[in-house]
Amino acid sequence: MKQIIDKIKAELKKDGFNAAAVIELLKELRENFKSNLKEPGLVRMIRLAYEDIEANDSYTFLYLEEDGGKENLEYLIDLLGDYNNKYNREELQDIRNLMEGIVPEEEEEQTEEE
Repeated sequence: MKQIIDKIKAELKKDGFNAAAVIELLKELRENFKSNLKEPGLVRMIRLAYEDIEANDSYTFLYLEEDGGKENLEYLIDLLGDYNNKYNREELQDIRNLMEGIVPEEEEEQTEEE
C-alpha cells in the first residue's frame, strides 16, 4: 500500500499531473484497501476521489479551503497513508462527509440561526 501511495504522491508533485495516471493509481489503491482492510468507508472515499477526477479532470473536494484541488488530494493521500492515526481518522471522516454532501450538525445550526 505504501508503494502505491508513494507513486501517487510522486505523480502529484509533477507540474500538471497526469489525471489518467492518478486515477489508475487510485483504483489500484482502492483495490488494495478493499482486499486487505475492513475499511469500506475508506474504499468508498478513494472511489469518490477518482470518480471526481474522471468527471471534472481535477479533484474538486476542497477540504482545505485555502488550497486547490491538487493540494487537497495530496492531503487526502497523506491521511490515507496513516489512516489508523486517531486524528487522521477524524479528518478522513470530515472529508468523507464533504464528499457525500453531509453538513456537520454545528454548521447546520449556524446556518439556521442566520
